[in-house]
Amino acid sequence: MRSIKDDIVPVIKWMSIDLDEVVVDIPVSDELFFHTIEWRRLDNKVILHKIVNDFDFAFDFEDFTDDIQLLVYNFLVKNFLG
Repeated sequence: MRSIKDDIVPVIKWMSIDLDEVVVDIPVSDELFFHTIEWRRLDNKVILHKIVNDFDFAFDFEDFTDDIQLLVYNFLVKNFLG
């Protein structure tokens, strides 16, 4: 079965032009947003980064619910590919 991660990796690759990380504010809710999204080739992971006071907090995309994954995916597609 295809996952949301499988669908978001090509979007990241297209947006990052082979740099594998996109610097973009991604709102998930009024209280939560991320500053970058990255695809790690070696372990095929999608990582969301939140920067707070020069600290980089990394979150595995697959640790989030399908609803949040879909919000992130739809945000990127709607705002940058649509």
